[in-house]
Amino acid sequence: MKSLFVFLTAAVLALPAAAQEEPKGLPEKPATKIFNVEDDDGKDDLARRASYAEAMNEVAERQKVFDGAPERFALQGSFAQGGVLFGQTEIGATVKLDGEEVMVDDDGRFLVGFGRDSALTSLLVVTLPDGSVERRAIEIADRDFPVQRIDGLDQSKVSGFTEEQLEKIAADSALKKAARAQTQRLADWSVGFDWPVTGRISGVFGSQRILNGEPKRPHSGLDIAAPTGTPIRAPAPGIVRLAEDDMYFEGGLVLLDHGHWLESAFLHMSRIDVAPGQRVEKGDIIGAVGATGRVTGPHLHWSLKWAGELVDPQLTLDPMANIAASRTGDSGE
Repeated sequence: MKSLFVFLTAAVLALPAAAQEEPKGLPEKPATKIFNVEDDDGKDDLARRASYAEAMNEVAERQKVFDGAPERFALQGSFAQGGVLFGQTEIGATVKLDGEEVMVDDDGRFLVGFGRDSALTSLLVVTLPDGSVERRAIEIADRDFPVQRIDGLDQSKVSGFTEEQLEKIAADSALKKAARAQTQRLADWSVGFDWPVTGRISGVFGSQRILNGEPKRPHSGLDIAAPTGTPIRAPAPGIVRLAEDDMYFEGGLVLLDHGHWLESAFLHMSRIDVAPGQRVEKGDIIGAVGATGRVTGPHLHWSLKWAGELVDPQLTLDPMANIAASRTGDSGE
């Protein structure tokens, strides 16, 4: 896989802002799979973003009040709901997205993401070391998401939880919250992302799930069907923040911190080969595909989250066919 972004050095000063890419479409409606319940519904964040979107409603007109296109920072990635943008600016600059501070590393690299239901406009403000300010009104493409119905699940994993089960769910949530309390300044995401496993895509980001007839939250990530025991490889470098083999919904779960609040979550694992605090490099085996937690069969569920906002892993990837041939040995334990 080619690097997601050829990060600029001092030459970035002379470059105009990168052109917005067309958003990648979703694959055809997938076969049914299962998804993970997220802890935070993000309603407060959505309300804040909605109010900001109202202020930036006429993007094209408001862009005219800025002094031309930004020349001292650049963006590349998917300008769509669920997308991630990878940025480069001058060393020492600060960045804000819709008024919120964004982490910038010592080389001027940063990233921003947009959730499934994000507003269709956003404002990026970069303050340069000399005190000058550049702004970019970002237009975010709207996406349509499919509805997916799943029947035949263990009802104890869907609703009607007992007190004991609720205690387990609460304890699991506390573990995840604690693991997500820190991130690293190292931009491990800058090398780009590869598929952690190859196989049939059985579930896509953002699809509306109806489980045993009950409407649930949208699917939080990407499902890839593969036999139990298939090795799972780190899609990018990072630090393991959580490695638990018995989560109520997720089963075997690993959280991998790629830096700047960008996190991968790997669910339903049959085996975990890493430990919290461990650093892994891109392509390292972190465990194996399984059917643990709330599932209907063996698969890897891969979620990607930036600053608490779920984004679409598939929009960071090259087509699977480009790397499938190199994974012929990854057939199991």
